[in-house]
Amino acid sequence: MYNLIISKKNTWIAILVVWALSSCTTSFYIVRHAEKSATPKEDPLLTEAGSQRAERLKGILSNKGIEKVYSTKTVRTTSTAKPLAEAKMLEIEIYEPKNQSALIESLKKSNQNTLVVGHSNTIRHIINGLAEKEFLKKDLEDSEYSNLYLVKRGKFGKPKVKVEEF
Repeated sequence: MYNLIISKKNTWIAILVVWALSSCTTSFYIVRHAEKSATPKEDPLLTEAGSQRAERLKGILSNKGIEKVYSTKTVRTTSTAKPLAEAKMLEIEIYEPKNQSALIESLKKSNQNTLVVGHSNTIRHIINGLAEKEFLKKDLEDSEYSNLYLVKRGKFGKPKVKVEEF
């Protein structure tokens, strides 16, 4: 009888420890904007394929506990972020792509699961900054739109990076 009580107590302690450690992890999802059209040259819209990719992104991230959405102010990035932001009733917070260091430092202090939408020449810096290592060695190619990067940061241990296609 005594062993059974200790066993149940240890099980509950183990469950609480796992819960506490998992609740200390923050997930950052980083994507390049979806496919853009050739026009207008200054600030192009998404193509039909780009709009469909933005909807797929919403579907993938809808159950990931996203609490913040960041984008640059271009139409292609905000249009990529918009379906998820609207579904979650979140405001898209605009960041300055020329000052990624400020965004990275702010994100490192955050404990909110976050989507960040950027550009082929900016997301490398954001991913590497959050990962605290050189995960991406170069900017994305102009034709790369399908990668969803996940950086998990916990209170303990090193950040972990994962990439998948969407």
